[in-house]
Amino acid sequence: MSRKLSPEEIQVFKELFDSYDTDKGGNISVEEFAKVMSQSPGKPPSQAEVEQIIKEVDLDGDGTINFNEFITMMTGQPYPPPDEDAEYTNAWRQYEPSLKGSITQSQLRQLMAGLGDPISDVEIEQLVNNVDGEGKISFREFEHFMKNRNVEDEILSGYQ
Repeated sequence: MSRKLSPEEIQVFKELFDSYDTDKGGNISVEEFAKVMSQSPGKPPSQAEVEQIIKEVDLDGDGTINFNEFITMMTGQPYPPPDEDAEYTNAWRQYEPSLKGSITQSQLRQLMAGLGDPISDVEIEQLVNNVDGEGKISFREFEHFMKNRNVEDEILSGYQ
């Protein structure tokens, strides 16, 4: 999961974005981006290179860079971040559509791999055996596990 930006970080990006958006139209045009790039150290990019950069970060296809696309370009992470709860729900529904039943250890392993967050055998054993004794996990238990796991990851990453 990606780290959430602080309000201060968003403000810094907003000020930078506003400095690029010289016509204050709410988007950075090819021309505005080319001007900024030409002022950067090194060889200025060609018009074709600038257009290619815009094309790569222009997620809505309007030929400009809006603020969300700008943050995505600067951080390499989608902005705004995807809703984790919806992501978990959608992943779970692939295995148990009603959200009222439970899934097996094997299904949980597949689900976690699909989220790009592999789970160890030890984690599965602890989770499943602490829950219902049947070797399965409910959606509520899964959601609780994921939220706690992400908090632990954020705490640990602060010490690296």
